[in-house]
Amino acid sequence: MRTALLELHRLLLDLERRHYEKAHGAQSAGDFLQVVAFSDEMRWLEPLSRLIVMLDEALDLDGDAALTPAAVASRLRELLTLDRSGDGSFAARYTEHVDTSPELVHRHAQVLSVVRQVPQA
Repeated sequence: MRTALLELHRLLLDLERRHYEKAHGAQSAGDFLQVVAFSDEMRWLEPLSRLIVMLDEALDLDGDAALTPAAVASRLRELLTLDRSGDGSFAARYTEHVDTSPELVHRHAQVLSVVRQVPQA
């Protein structure tokens, strides 16, 4: 699940970078990292980033390795519902990217396939 989430996150960052650079010009990797870390424009990615951190902590044995995958899978089921009526910033931006990126549609399906394999808590 961690690998699938990292690939999804990486793709979303790539899509955001393309979008950002159209509006603000080319950015170095360091400059764009600063945008991701400190810009309100990128805060919508935080829910997904937090889930990756939860998995990392469980793998490092700082978290509950037995319960974490089920908790993360449950939250992913909610987060990736593609609810177009939702008012959350993640849902709105994520759905916008899904509508314009066939690669994201593929990654989305991969993540959901992995999530389905995790027993619900």
